[in-house]
Amino acid sequence: MPELSFIIVNYQSEKYLKKCVASVLEKVKIIDFEIIVVNNDQSKLNSFEDEKISVLEINKNVGFGKACNFGVEKARGELLCFLNPDAEIIKENIVEIIEEFKHYPKIGIIGPKILTSKNRIQKWSVGRETGIWNLFCNKIGYCAIWNNLEKQEVDWVTGAAMFIRQELFQQLGGFDENFFLYFEDLDLCRRARLIGFKVLYFPDFHIKHQGGKSSVLKEKQKEAYYQSQDYYFQKHFGRFSVAVLRFLRKIFLYWRM
Repeated sequence: MPELSFIIVNYQSEKYLKKCVASVLEKVKIIDFEIIVVNNDQSKLNSFEDEKISVLEINKNVGFGKACNFGVEKARGELLCFLNPDAEIIKENIVEIIEEFKHYPKIGIIGPKILTSKNRIQKWSVGRETGIWNLFCNKIGYCAIWNNLEKQEVDWVTGAAMFIRQELFQQLGGFDENFFLYFEDLDLCRRARLIGFKVLYFPDFHIKHQGGKSSVLKEKQKEAYYQSQDYYFQKHFGRFSVAVLRFLRKIFLYWRM
C-alpha cells in the first residue's frame, strides 16, 4: 500500500500535465506513492507508461472539488497530495512533510512554499481566515504570510499543492462540491481546524506553479471566483456577511477604476 497518493485534476492542461507527472517521478524519493490523474477534459488523455500512474476519465468539467473527491475514491495512500497539473515538484525533501504528519498527530493539512514560473513566491498561496477584516487586510497586502521563511501554523493553504491525511479527508466528507472552483481549499482547511486539526505552512518544500493555465476566459474565471466567495461567506459567516462582502467588492472595483 502506498504511503502517499497524488491526485491531479486535468482540465485543458495536458501539455503541463506531463511535466507535472515527470517531476513527481523524478523528485519523490524513498517513499512509496501512486499518481491518480482525474481527467475533467472532454477529450481522453494519452496513457502513461509508468505503473504508478492511473487515469480516471470523467470527460466533462465537473469542477475541481468533485473531481478530487472522485480521485480519492480510488486512492490507497494514508496521505493525499492534491497537485495542480501546471505545478512541478522542484525539491527532493518531500519525506520531511511525511515526517511532520508522523510526529505530530494533530497536524491534518500541510502546504508547501509555492513559486511562480519566475521563481517568485506566489501570493495568496497561504493565509489567515478570510473574514471581512482579513479580506481588507489581504487587499492592502498586510497578510503576506507567504513571505515567511519558517514553518508555522496557518488557517489555510492552497489546493494547488495540499497534503492531507486521507482519514481526515474522509472524516470531513471531502471537498464541498458546491464549490465548482475556488474556496474549496479554504473551506476544507476551516472544517479541519474546527474539529481540532492544525494546518501547517512548510516553506522548506518547494513547488513551482504556472498558475491559471486551465482557465480559458478571465470573465468566467472571475465569475466563478465571486460565486464561490459568496457561498463561502454565507456558509461560514451568514447572509449578512455576503451583503457586506458585495458592498466591499463594489468599493474595491471603484478604487481600481
